[in-house]
Amino acid sequence: MNYAQWATEMALLLEQKQVYGIIKGYDDKPEEAAANATTTEKAAFKDWMNHHGVARSTILLGKEPRIQAEYTVVEDAKTLWEMLASAYKSKLKLNIFEIREDLGSIKQQDCGDVDNYASQINRKVQEYNLCAGPTTTDTDAADTHANATTIA
Repeated sequence: MNYAQWATEMALLLEQKQVYGIIKGYDDKPEEAAANATTTEKAAFKDWMNHHGVARSTILLGKEPRIQAEYTVVEDAKTLWEMLASAYKSKLKLNIFEIREDLGSIKQQDCGDVDNYASQINRKVQEYNLCAGPTTTDTDAADTHANATTIA
């Protein structure tokens, strides 16, 4: 599953669990209740910590074990969400550029019959549609590809 699809499904799951506000920064962590704090203050802190744990564990459990191991050290759910986005959005843009190049290189004479040709084109279009997010543009993909090429 690509990042865009995973992030959309994960956001929906976090909304369902009523913890999406934690990763978006809408639900700020309350001050840790002091020993002389009221029962309400202690309960608010405990409730936030429980919700935070649900958000963090849901995100980690939604990733492959290799990725879980890499990100388990990140204790803050919001930071974890942002780190995953940062790490995988740039890969997504590069992948879109590569799919476009692959699509342009498909030639009918290399595929044999028309059905195989159409099937290969359809497969690349489906890959592209899965990767393309609403904020990814041709310029973004080309810039990412140029930067990756320069670095390599």
